[in-house]
Amino acid sequence: MLINEVIVEFSQSESLQAQLDDALALAMKKGIEKVSTEKLRIHLLKQNQDVSIEEIVLAAQQSEYVSSANDIEIIPANQLSGDVDTEVEPSVDVSQMAGDQALSDIKSEL
Repeated sequence: MLINEVIVEFSQSESLQAQLDDALALAMKKGIEKVSTEKLRIHLLKQNQDVSIEEIVLAAQQSEYVSSANDIEIIPANQLSGDVDTEVEPSVDVSQMAGDQALSDIKSEL
């Protein structure tokens, strides 16, 4: 590979990263929870960035504006990634449990 080709490829990579970051920052500003990777590819194509889905996912994984990315969707950084469990666990009253245990211990000694 010639040095000129390396420089052009690096320049295109930086341009892709900048355009991706801009699009994701705008999505975060608008409160969009998920961005379709295919729609993002079409958006980038309109900006003369002919890239594959794989290239978009790789660039997205390096972006500070992304929480998670795959071939189907990109989740902006202001949203939780798809693999986070948001189900609330039942709360436990620790002080009540300690009090009950103390009373139980006192009763067992009497």
